[in-house]
Amino acid sequence: MSAPRHIPLIVLGVGNVGRAFLAQLMQTRQKLVDRYDVDLQPVALADSRSAVMNTEGLSPNAVEAVITAKKNGQSLAGQPGSLGSITAHDLVAHAAEAGLQHAIVIDTTAADGMEQALSAALNQGYGLVLANKRPLAGSWETTRHFFASTRVRFEATVGAGLPVNSTLRYLIDTGDTVYRIEGALSGTLGYLCSRLEDGEAFSSVVTTAKERGYTEPDPRDDLSGMDVARKALILGRLAGWPMELKDLRVDPLYPDEMADITVEAFMAQLPDLDTAFAAYMGSLAGVPRYMAEITPDGGVVSFKMVGERLAAELRGTRNQVSFTTQRYADMPLTLLGPGGGMDVTAAAVLQDCLYLAHSMC
Repeated sequence: MSAPRHIPLIVLGVGNVGRAFLAQLMQTRQKLVDRYDVDLQPVALADSRSAVMNTEGLSPNAVEAVITAKKNGQSLAGQPGSLGSITAHDLVAHAAEAGLQHAIVIDTTAADGMEQALSAALNQGYGLVLANKRPLAGSWETTRHFFASTRVRFEATVGAGLPVNSTLRYLIDTGDTVYRIEGALSGTLGYLCSRLEDGEAFSSVVTTAKERGYTEPDPRDDLSGMDVARKALILGRLAGWPMELKDLRVDPLYPDEMADITVEAFMAQLPDLDTAFAAYMGSLAGVPRYMAEITPDGGVVSFKMVGERLAAELRGTRNQVSFTTQRYADMPLTLLGPGGGMDVTAAAVLQDCLYLAHSMC
């Protein structure tokens, strides 16, 4: 029996998603060897400051030690195999110099500035799997090569574990024409809208969501709508529309004058918005949703009241995406399901790795 195909994995980011991915990989790795004759082998794990690496492969014990260290808020600098302080770009270069081939670089961070390292990985012939939306949401000139390459996958960037990107790829690859994409693309804002629908005050909902860790530490990171806009931009570009972020009108859930104040001041001023939200919702029929709607000409990302359509049936953190196309003109093709969660996001990353492992070797 021949040895399984060995695919080295370089994981950039060992936060919540990165750790969930590694845990799933360790649990399923032998099953993937048995089923597909492919061995997905972590060789390097990196946080924002340092990395551990073993070109022969990190043992399960070494991977578990990294997971434990990061859960406890520790740096990787003290771990066996540590490379000390190293950038993501230098780590990719180090892997190439060590002779690693057919590697897959996985970005599970939410960091800006990863484009250089990811582009370097592509130039080395490596595959890329992204859970990080930011490298795909820059200017079209700097991101177009990610969308053009068959060695880049990013299922987890939109809809977490929902097969949103792969469904859109299927439509495009089989010759369909996409006219319109519409969806509720934020589990956090979906939770907020459901609570508003139940009659709770806007300020109360945001405060509760922040206390429970549903929002970022600064809730404006969610309430600005920019995360939804990035997802919409990725879908538009994947559909073949060379859009820029400026082509989308993005309406935040707070006024401009609250954009630059401290988090404490922002939270204190939230009750001032309750009356306006209640009045808006009371003046229109339907239920509140935060929606993205895009066409080849641009789009809108905004809070609105929706009526008798699937988006009105959403509850909690579920996401929904609808594609109106030449084939699906009368009844859009619609996906509905969990829009967040570490496990489903990690599973999307793992599936992308397996896809690239098959296609690259």
